[in-house]
Amino acid sequence: MADYFKIKNYKSGNLAISRRVFESIASEATDRVKGASVSRSRRNSFYLTRPVQVAFRRNGQVEVSIQISLKSGENVSDVCRRIQEEVSSSLMAYCESVPFDIEIKVASIA
Repeated sequence: MADYFKIKNYKSGNLAISRRVFESIASEATDRVKGASVSRSRRNSFYLTRPVQVAFRRNGQVEVSIQISLKSGENVSDVCRRIQEEVSSSLMAYCESVPFDIEIKVASIA
């Protein structure tokens, strides 16, 4: 599995973006949406799972999977749509020509 997504001819040069950078951008964007947060399960100061995962596909697409903790009483569809929009906007600000697929999974209700 590749660790970097390479964009050729990006503003007259080449650009390689790390999977961790994509995950960080998506995590921060998700936490900015009211009513949800990235689902982080901890045990003794270690994270048990990676709630934001990124996969680079051979067709040039970047798949972003996010597990969220939804605030009780929030509309699932609205929150997930807002997260997709926020993550998409954030990622497009960094690399405008990369196609994304953003999947949201509600892991818990807080």
